Amino acid sequence: MKKILISLGIFFSLQVHGLQTISLISPRGLLDTSITAITIADVQQLLHKACDCEVMLNNPLADVQLHLPEIDANKASAPNRFARAVTYAYKNYPEHDYAWKAETKSGKLVLTLEATSWQGVSFGLYGLLQEQLGFRFLHPRQTLIPSWKNFPVKPGWTFAGRALFDKKGFHLHTQHPIELTEPLLDEKREGALKDVKEYIDWLVRNGQTYFEFCLLESIRKKTWIAHAKRIVDYCHQRGILASVDVSLHMVQQKNFQLYKYPIGKKRQVEKNLKWITQADWDFINVEFTMAEFIAGNRKKREELRLFMIDWLRSHTNTKLMGRQHVVKPEKEAGHNRREYVWTPETERLDKERGVLAHTVMFYDMTEEHAPVYENENQRHMFEFLLQQMKVRETWYYPESAYWVTFDNSIPMLLLPYLNARLSDIDTCVAYQVPGHITFSSGWEWGYWLIDWSIARWSWQYSINDVPVRRTPGMYMREIVQGTQHAPFLELQLQLQQYYLKDKNLIQWLTAMTFLDETRIRFLQDRFQPRPPWSYRYLQRKADYATISLIREHHLPLLDSFYHQTYEWVHSFMSNPERAASQEELLGDELTDGVLITAWRARHRAHVLRYILCRREATLSEKKCNCDEWLKQAAAARAAAQRIVRLRENHYRYPLYLIAGKRKDHTAYHSGYLYTVSNLHFWLREEEQARRNNYSPFFKQVWNIWRIAGVID
Repeated sequence: MKKILISLGIFFSLQVHGLQTISLISPRGLLDTSITAITIADVQQLLHKACDCEVMLNNPLADVQLHLPEIDANKASAPNRFARAVTYAYKNYPEHDYAWKAETKSGKLVLTLEATSWQGVSFGLYGLLQEQLGFRFLHPRQTLIPSWKNFPVKPGWTFAGRALFDKKGFHLHTQHPIELTEPLLDEKREGALKDVKEYIDWLVRNGQTYFEFCLLESIRKKTWIAHAKRIVDYCHQRGILASVDVSLHMVQQKNFQLYKYPIGKKRQVEKNLKWITQADWDFINVEFTMAEFIAGNRKKREELRLFMIDWLRSHTNTKLMGRQHVVKPEKEAGHNRREYVWTPETERLDKERGVLAHTVMFYDMTEEHAPVYENENQRHMFEFLLQQMKVRETWYYPESAYWVTFDNSIPMLLLPYLNARLSDIDTCVAYQVPGHITFSSGWEWGYWLIDWSIARWSWQYSINDVPVRRTPGMYMREIVQGTQHAPFLELQLQLQQYYLKDKNLIQWLTAMTFLDETRIRFLQDRFQPRPPWSYRYLQRKADYATISLIREHHLPLLDSFYHQTYEWVHSFMSNPERAASQEELLGDELTDGVLITAWRARHRAHVLRYILCRREATLSEKKCNCDEWLKQAAAARAAAQRIVRLRENHYRYPLYLIAGKRKDHTAYHSGYLYTVSNLHFWLREEEQARRNNYSPFFKQVWNIWRIAGVID
């Protein structure tokens, strides 16, 4: 009873008088190790901003003390639980689970951390800040810092973080001109290394262990490798595994090629491996096909892959990884059934490479309907994942956005990504998949929320021994709680799941790609959701039955989705008394993304009505006033354009970098939000319908030949 009264007295004292001092109590070894030293210094600064009090180091008289453990190097380097569970070659990462407990000692509030590795200490500190003290590391360039006068933890409290994967992090798809493409590929760019470090810091703050990006042919090879060394060194200083994505001989999108010429392939591969491994990469992720949907000579690929595995094993500590695409092998152009003849030795050697099972868009790997890349669903990737886990290190590799005309460049904010990504994480945990690497391609228009949620879901947290229940909208609610955005966004998560996925309205909202519109038969695969009829067909050949089906079934769904979104948001976004808090501003950003998605449905519906009107006029040989539908489509585009202009004022990276037209290292020569700036695809669709011109080259904004690798 006396101990309880003392504890209550300490807590009451802190509540009444406010915090005077906080101190991190650290052994010397943590301060001499960069993984923990950098984190400790960062946490000191963050705590100071939150409490506006003195935050010291190793002061036993401080009001609140965070006691950090001494690390045993032997325990830290021991195989983790994933490594112990397999018999094949496995790249170990230190066990990094952690646990906190709070108690009173000598009249002070003492929080004690348990961890067995330097990484565990680092993640434990950041986990405490984000999961318990109110910090929000939501974006590399935006952190929400709480303001509290009293320490938010009481005596008797416990908190623990259990890593659900040992390899967890992000692949930045810098084949696309996204936020960090130029800082990663252009060593001469002002502030390049600073921008990259900013992102690596975000990874660590969110408990991630892995960083990867695509290397392109357009780099300055002689000088870029020094930049790469600095990036890899900083990753290792922070406890992050570093990987680079290259190709064996992929020609599309300026992908870096390990060989270019048909003669002397192994010599070229070896020369490039010697060059690239000057930076101490932990992994090299290699694309082995000539292009994403072209198979090539499998026997030659297998021979070169074995050569690379053996060379890396003999000369480096770098592990070879490769990905399995969602497109089925038998549907790849040039597919043949010639198998490589494995010997016991080559089979053992091949098991030393790892593999990533890739899925796309906002579909999970087990749902029944996922109409992408000519597949009914992506369950074959789930089966591939389970099969490969038996023989080699295997990770799951989903997307958090799909840049090419599917969302960001339209733009749309597709909240069902939250459902799909959490569903897949739960599936991976159930089957003990050791790695989860997310394919990320842009953060604006709310897509930072998807990456941030994935990062936090990769941990299982427990408070007072009760596991925290993970839900799709939990972190979205967290940052808009107390605002009018909260119930709206929660509703939108449900509405989008119902309309865009369950009712498949996404087939109408996507813009057509060059391959969608080409009339070359073997190129007309369904790479993304699209209607069962082409727009060319609807305007030129549709019969009355098709017209009636679209008018009676599809158009009412598009209208209903728009109205249920717009009417709700209009009721509170026009309120002039809304406070301009950080939570309100973040809510505005997410609401703008949701609202422009609704306008996208409105625009598509009106263009579709115009197309059907024109076709019906042709069938009936009567004059119809169809132009009114295009006027309404243009009005919808104008409303969406106003949202774009407002949102561009809040982009976190320079507008010219992510939305401008300029020369860069990619095949696009523009930022990934360039077609958003003027809603290019929306206007193009109006003009296609007006002129009845559905050529893939009509108002084409991209250089298709450069993207395909035909020209530089």
